[in-house]
Amino acid sequence: MANNRIYYAIQQVAIDPTNTKSAGGASDYQVLNGVQSVSMTTSFSLEQAFELGQVEIYENIEGVPSIEMTINRLLDGSTLAYVLCAGSYANADVLTTAAANQCAVRLGIWDEATDSYVNGDPQSQVTVVDAVMSNVSYTMGVDGNFTEEVGLTSNEKAWYLGGAHECTNANWASGFVQGAIGPTDSPDAVMGVQRREYFDRTNSVLPDEIPDSGFKIQSISVSADFGREDLFQLGDKGPYAKVATFPLEVSCSIEVISSGGDQINAVSSGCTAVATCASLNQLTDQTIIIKTCDGTILDLGAKNKLSSVSYGGGDAGGGNVTTTFDYVTYNKLSISGSGSITV
Repeated sequence: MANNRIYYAIQQVAIDPTNTKSAGGASDYQVLNGVQSVSMTTSFSLEQAFELGQVEIYENIEGVPSIEMTINRLLDGSTLAYVLCAGSYANADVLTTAAANQCAVRLGIWDEATDSYVNGDPQSQVTVVDAVMSNVSYTMGVDGNFTEEVGLTSNEKAWYLGGAHECTNANWASGFVQGAIGPTDSPDAVMGVQRREYFDRTNSVLPDEIPDSGFKIQSISVSADFGREDLFQLGDKGPYAKVATFPLEVSCSIEVISSGGDQINAVSSGCTAVATCASLNQLTDQTIIIKTCDGTILDLGAKNKLSSVSYGGGDAGGGNVTTTFDYVTYNKLSISGSGSITV
């Protein structure tokens, strides 16, 4: 029976941290918990060739397909998508290693009429292999749930419909990943989905440039963009590698309700009465470590510097003044959590 639609209860995402491409290979995949959305865009690069003597196109040359996938999930104590995409907790501890790992992702679509939860084999399934992370972000605010979002990019994708797959060369697309979330699935963390009360303010390390000792925080966001460059060689159509573009920028934005302004001085000649070579700079390196009660740790190291500070709000309509501190570092992002890798 064909579905009339696809909605949240009949979809499931699983990741193979080791990018196994043998036929079947269903046991190599681990289902992601707490997924809120998944999106996928496939682009076919076309290059036009024309010729003297006619206005019509000579050939519309097909290039290499590009697949972009984005997975958004809750922070809930289960295994982080970043860790699975990085291949292991050891890889996730080092940004350069995490950026180099290839993984595989499967999105299954089940029959909406069979169960109230995904059970058994899906009706159809798409497999993306040789996938590498293109970006990652974590969002924590006073309103709503804490979330993780991972972007992946690849050039290899194939659909499997149970009996065959249309691309005979893609034998890694065969074999369904069975439904693994039962009808009573719940967060792994004992306190549940992470929200504002589960931000571990005591054990987190925030920049000392933020007034009020880090209190009155409204939101924190951490993101890294890996960028990607395709490397080609003669004799192959597709790239032999999708390398990250170093240096990798890691940014952290912290918004607070202001009680006395941003308290950040900015004087071109420095803030001392008599300028010296040592006094011309006003910024210092800052340590940033973000922790939540479910065991998630985002360690941005000790070389974060303030890139901008924004003061706004407090208009006559009655809003509060907020200040946003934006920090930046490079090539340093260590991510860990409490969820286990079971494959």
